[in-house]
Amino acid sequence: MKKKIFALMAGTMLASSIGYAAPLTELAPGETAVGYNHYNLDQNGRSIDDDSFYIENALSDKFTAGIERNGYSSYYGGSHTTDIYVHYKLDNNVRLIAGDRNYSGESDKFFYGVGVSADLAPRLDGYASVTTNNVETEWQTGLNYKMDGKTSLNLGYKSDKHDNSSTRDGVGFGINHKF
Repeated sequence: MKKKIFALMAGTMLASSIGYAAPLTELAPGETAVGYNHYNLDQNGRSIDDDSFYIENALSDKFTAGIERNGYSSYYGGSHTTDIYVHYKLDNNVRLIAGDRNYSGESDKFFYGVGVSADLAPRLDGYASVTTNNVETEWQTGLNYKMDGKTSLNLGYKSDKHDNSSTRDGVGFGINHKF
């Protein structure tokens, strides 16, 4: 248990320096998860709503593939990003993340990162992820509460820094379902 807590703390510290993609979810081979997250982000006192939808599928015990669409809206307008990504499990608690991010109005960018997770209690998991590319750095940390064997609630914190822009960050919540 101490190793798991240490791994989660180390991931959180890594994250504070540089994560894309949905909250880390444990999937059995062939299992699929769909989810929704909403974040209330702040950028220099300006409120931004981030609504994301994602679907992931465990291709094997080591590989998970997914797609996520983030829609950002504020008083000043909106934008969106679409991520297509894979996770490679190094072990049960650490995974490598790689993918392509499509920015509305900009060119696609390859991103990469790492995610860590830990069982904190029988129905509670913690996670942290950090990803980066040549124009943006993002990290997430949070908790997944398993309501039953298939549905989980998520509470998280997300922060991203796009070049030539100030950081936008905030707290969010979500839900996912496995089938």
